Amino acid sequence: MAKITQLYKTPDPPEQDLKDYKTKLFRHKAGQGVRRFLYVGVVLGIVLGMWLFAQNKTFAGYEVTASTERSDTLNTRYAEYNGKILKYSRDGISCVNLKNEAFWSQTYNMQTPILDVCQSAVVVADYEGNEAYVFNEQGLQTQITTLLPIQQASISSQGVTALLLSDSSVSWICLYDLEGEKLIEAQCRLEETGQPLSVSISSDGIKLAVSYLQVQSGQANSCLVFYNFGNVGGNFVDKIVSSAVYENLIIPRVKYLGDSVCAAVSERGIIFYEGKEIPEEKSRVEEEGEIRSIFFGERSVGLVVDGTGEESGRYEAHIYNAEGNRILTQDTNLAYSQIKLSGGDLILYNENECEIYTERGTLRYTGTFDGAVADIYKGAGFRRYIIVFSDRTEEIKLK
Repeated sequence: MAKITQLYKTPDPPEQDLKDYKTKLFRHKAGQGVRRFLYVGVVLGIVLGMWLFAQNKTFAGYEVTASTERSDTLNTRYAEYNGKILKYSRDGISCVNLKNEAFWSQTYNMQTPILDVCQSAVVVADYEGNEAYVFNEQGLQTQITTLLPIQQASISSQGVTALLLSDSSVSWICLYDLEGEKLIEAQCRLEETGQPLSVSISSDGIKLAVSYLQVQSGQANSCLVFYNFGNVGGNFVDKIVSSAVYENLIIPRVKYLGDSVCAAVSERGIIFYEGKEIPEEKSRVEEEGEIRSIFFGERSVGLVVDGTGEESGRYEAHIYNAEGNRILTQDTNLAYSQIKLSGGDLILYNENECEIYTERGTLRYTGTFDGAVADIYKGAGFRRYIIVFSDRTEEIKLK
């Protein structure tokens, strides 16, 4: 093997020069890191500033990004449904998209259709009639026929349906499964329990809240009764796990917010109940002004009351979370005909005018529309909304 002879050997640098070199290299890299950090910080600051500006900006105009003509009947009503629209009238119900393309539809003959939606489950029933139809995202699941007139309908996320049936002397509360089989029925005699005013089933289909009106010695009282149709309820008489009487108070509406919180709305405020198995009263909300409207979100309750002073608007909208805490107070002078929560936004509107507020109370939009408004929903994307007119559906972007 050939022998390699080293002709020249590079001398090692002095120790001090090596330290100086490493120091300069560290400072150089550190400087680059600082510059990158400052650059990213500036960019993020600009983006955050633009986002905050957009979040707190009030828009007075919009552009139409999509429009579809429709030919619905005059009595057609609408409801938001998992990014789609439910259209229902005396003649039938359908689930459509923005282009008015139907995912499913069902014809029927009802005098006064009433609707309830829980996640993907839908029930439409004929008020004072004898038919109810249950749907999910695939379409019709069952048809229910009753002997007594239907007064109210409430549905769980699994499709368990509660119907309040009533004639002049007796009322029945009946539960049906997704196939239309009767699970439970409870008789409510007026001289014993009182007149049932409102029913609501929990999203898990296990608990049922009922508000009864009781008149004794000329005084109107309310009795809240909670039924449990699961294993726990089997240990109680008639499956009643909780009840309470509220003297000199009328509770015309109960509503489950999910599977464990129930809001009982009275003429003076809200009573919140909570419990996975046995509901108990957790908090109360009392309003000073007269309650004009009630509306619900998935986990919240809204009330509209008269303005409280000269500095407030004609109305005040109060929104409470499931814990009973007020999370928004919003003044308005709009003579609204509808108020709702959609996608976290508070929307008030009448036939031609609209106000939209964010969940923090920022006025997002105020203005008018070209046509008679039937409904408004929060759309997919920032500043986008769906406007349902009497003859068309439009997707708009605020500007």
